[in-house]
Amino acid sequence: MDMKSIQTLTQNMTGFRQAAESGGFAISSDGAQAYLDAIDQALRSLDDTAKNLHTLSQEVRLGTSPDALAIAKYNLENATGGSGTIGIVPALNQLTTALSEARAAVQKAIENYEANDLQTKKTLDKQ
Repeated sequence: MDMKSIQTLTQNMTGFRQAAESGGFAISSDGAQAYLDAIDQALRSLDDTAKNLHTLSQEVRLGTSPDALAIAKYNLENATGGSGTIGIVPALNQLTTALSEARAAVQKAIENYEANDLQTKKTLDKQ
């Protein structure tokens, strides 16, 4: 997955959240629970992975030869970003942001459903 794909995913999840915040859709908590469980599991996995990212963000000491220095630089760029790569660390951070946006959207959709349900009950009680 390249940087553009990850940015598009994050933008889509932001739009998803904004649609929910504007009342664009609603979902029952029962219906949303599977989504919340999947998002929470993915976020936990990313959090576990993030704990190991510090190691990836360190330059590997392979020696002082030109080849060793080039490989160490290449490894570091693949971890943190560089020429031609988003980097593992920034990609995982973007994915975490996208999943957090999705979670907020689903949570807001639940609130929308409950508010609509309450309004419907009030309307029916008045009749």
